[in-house]
Amino acid sequence: MLSRRKNRMMLLMLFVTGWLIVSSCSDDDDDVDADPTSTYTPTASLSPTTPFTPTETCSPTLTPTTAVTSTPTSTTTPKPTATKTATRTATPTATPVVDLDFVWVECGGNSTDSTIYYVSPSGNDSASGKSESTAFRTIAKAFKSVHPGGSIYILPGVYYESIGIEGCGKAGTTITVTGYGSGTVILDGAHQGVIGMFCEDCQNITFQNLMVRNYTDIGLGGSLSNGLIFRNLTVYNNGHAVQLIGWELEGYGIDVDYSKNITIANNDVYQNGPNPQIFPEFLMGTGINTYGLKDSVIRNNNSHNNTGGGILVEDSVNILVENNQIYENDLDASEDEWWDGGIWLDGGHDVTIRNNVFRDNLGPGIEISDEDKQEPYGYVLENNISSSNYYGIFIWNFGTDDWPDESIIREVNNQFTGNSIRDVWIEPWY
Repeated sequence: MLSRRKNRMMLLMLFVTGWLIVSSCSDDDDDVDADPTSTYTPTASLSPTTPFTPTETCSPTLTPTTAVTSTPTSTTTPKPTATKTATRTATPTATPVVDLDFVWVECGGNSTDSTIYYVSPSGNDSASGKSESTAFRTIAKAFKSVHPGGSIYILPGVYYESIGIEGCGKAGTTITVTGYGSGTVILDGAHQGVIGMFCEDCQNITFQNLMVRNYTDIGLGGSLSNGLIFRNLTVYNNGHAVQLIGWELEGYGIDVDYSKNITIANNDVYQNGPNPQIFPEFLMGTGINTYGLKDSVIRNNNSHNNTGGGILVEDSVNILVENNQIYENDLDASEDEWWDGGIWLDGGHDVTIRNNVFRDNLGPGIEISDEDKQEPYGYVLENNISSSNYYGIFIWNFGTDDWPDESIIREVNNQFTGNSIRDVWIEPWY
């Protein structure tokens, strides 16, 4: 089994415009190790500080019947017989002439201030930014001005920026970054910028009502942060040609790691991941990629047509994944002797996956593993439908060719039916 997920971000090295940014992380971070007896009480609220009406919700209609109880036998990795139908348009090479250097910014201060700053394609960074008529030109300038409790209203148009947000926000108050007005707000990497927006060591920032596209590595995300909310976003065609060196990236739509109280909700995430895949190794990205999270929610998202997984939950604690639609993702790296999953759950403990639909994925709809033999526990699978994939569910490295003990995986009223190779595939070691 090719390990592609581990040893991630022990040292974050971003080689951008000829300089190096280093942020040390440790597996011993107290924020990741939760009390297994604690209850799920995330602090990130889904109640916006400004009026918010999602453009789409994607709660699946579920009609589960009885749980699958078949006991598969251990076999060698079967080769798929289904024909790949998930297709993706090649990444265009023509790009506008823009300056898309990645820049780190710090917010205007840590004192509470409810000022709203406006950004417009016709704005001016020398203006005050405090009204539509005096809007800033760049989102980066707005971040340099905003305080906890304030907001950034981005007017419709296309913005060619690549921003790292460092040390912004504080407990008890929220910074809201939102598309504003009639029309679409687009952050465009023009196939040159590495990341749309990425928070490091931030607290209580909400990103909403934005489209993020065409970044080579990551659409948007965060690390070492608390209380980030990503909602009502369209995130597509990112991670197609990774540039960051020294960071185990394969290309992601939304990417969050080593953080707590994260909410990822009501997003449409698609066509992310390497394009084309690079040989001889198979590179497989992820629509929604999470690692080392605690007390977080992934809810009501569509993650589809990605090269790689729809959702990854790795080494995370006290996580709820519910009401997502995961479909038509290309998970097939069998030529390199491994698979991705519509959702892939590995490591950590106390993760609930419920009321999701996994369909038409080129690989396992659900994948659960103990890749590094960490002895995870407290996984709950409840009321999920996994159908028309290559496999309904793939479970491996728990030392059994039957379902692991209920203390490890509690399986309640799921449907694994109509998958082209096998509904339930369990390997004791892989």
